[in-house]
Amino acid sequence: KANVVADALSTKEQEPLRVQALVMTIGLDLPKQILNAQTEVRKPEKH
Repeated sequence: KANVVADALSTKEQEPLRVQALVMTIGLDLPKQILNAQTEVRKPEKH
């Protein structure tokens, strides 16, 4: 039973790391997406 509890704790600890990794990648991609959105909005003004 102790091993089962240890496994459950280890899996629970691993999941937040995956979430943090996703948040980091999304956080890094957000500025690019914002810049792309801004450039797309500015394009019609040039025309």
